[in-house]
This record gives sequence, structure tokens and C-alpha cells, in this order.
Amino acid sequence: MMHSSRENEVNADLKPARVVVAAALPSPGHLVIVHKGEQYRLRITRNEKLILTK
Repeated sequence: MMHSSRENEVNADLKPARVVVAAALPSPGHLVIVHKGEQYRLRITRNEKLILTK
């Protein structure tokens, strides 16, 4: 996908959202993320790693 130079300038000014995972995920839990109508599940493993599955 090609972006115009103006789009790149605008995107460069945006700061990414920050989410503290421990605050967003109930313990022990998961977070459901919806992207383009599809659901994804974000969870923390026993080894404190993040797993994103469809």
C-alpha cells in the first residue's frame, strides 16, 4: 500500500496508544481485540509472555 507524503507527515505526528497490559487484562484473563470485524484474543502465558490468537 502506498502512502502520500502528506499521510506520512500526519502519521509521524501521531503517538501510538499505550496500554498497560496488567491493567487491561483481568487476572487471569484475556483481552478481545476486534479488527476489521475479526476477533483476536490477547493473553499472558504462565511465563509472562503475550500471545495473540485469532
